[in-house]
Amino acid sequence: MPKVRVGDIEMFYMEMGAGDPVVLIMGLSGDHLAWGFQVGALAERYRVVVFDNRGAGQTDSPDIPYTIRMMAEDTRGLMDALGIAEARVVGVSMGGMIAQELALQHPERVRALHLGCSMARHDAHLSALSAGWQEVRARLGREEAMRVIGPWLFGAVTYNERPEFVEMIIQNGLANPYPQTVTGFNRQSEAVMAHNTLERLKTIQCPTLVSVAEDDILLPPRFSRELAARVPGARFELVQAGGHVYFWERPDVFNALCLDLFARA
Repeated sequence: MPKVRVGDIEMFYMEMGAGDPVVLIMGLSGDHLAWGFQVGALAERYRVVVFDNRGAGQTDSPDIPYTIRMMAEDTRGLMDALGIAEARVVGVSMGGMIAQELALQHPERVRALHLGCSMARHDAHLSALSAGWQEVRARLGREEAMRVIGPWLFGAVTYNERPEFVEMIIQNGLANPYPQTVTGFNRQSEAVMAHNTLERLKTIQCPTLVSVAEDDILLPPRFSRELAARVPGARFELVQAGGHVYFWERPDVFNALCLDLFARA
């Protein structure tokens, strides 16, 4: 399977499609497989690159402090290795934080930006939640932890009306042969809690879309509204009937938002 050396790590990536490049950046704990509802739809028109962040999947998980800027540099390094000078960039949750830093540090590399269910900085509530998740991850088995965290990820409509879908996602996660280590989870979580771009967002100049689902209780819409208010000219979209993983729950809407942004860019 394809890997490339980027700085101090070996990064796993996959490509599909042809045309202008699109780089998808996943959030905390997720790997490239979490883009399963997006890759096929976007690859009909674009060259789509997905990868595993440091600390997840088949990419190395060094036990050193991580930062969001470090992971943005990982992304830039992968783009360099693949000969991608400029791309449309989509990031969800932690991936949206990485995408922010990529656009801030290397504006010439980002043609358009879609920040999904993300934030510019945390608050006390999210800090307490993150600490609780780390305790869950450390103390519970893999399946138990997934079932405890699940209600924070899915929207109420999905959880109430589509239990078979929730169970399918859980079973797919359990079948992943490369589960995230506790070390990787903790290091990524620490990076998320140290992230703060709020005062720098005004320098982002590329076309930007900020989207979030109305029932996201992990990173509620207030965080996305704050992002959209700080990025010049950013468009804000509130997605109905979805939670934090609305890109799984409402892939039709999420993919359409991506394609519309890409066409405008």
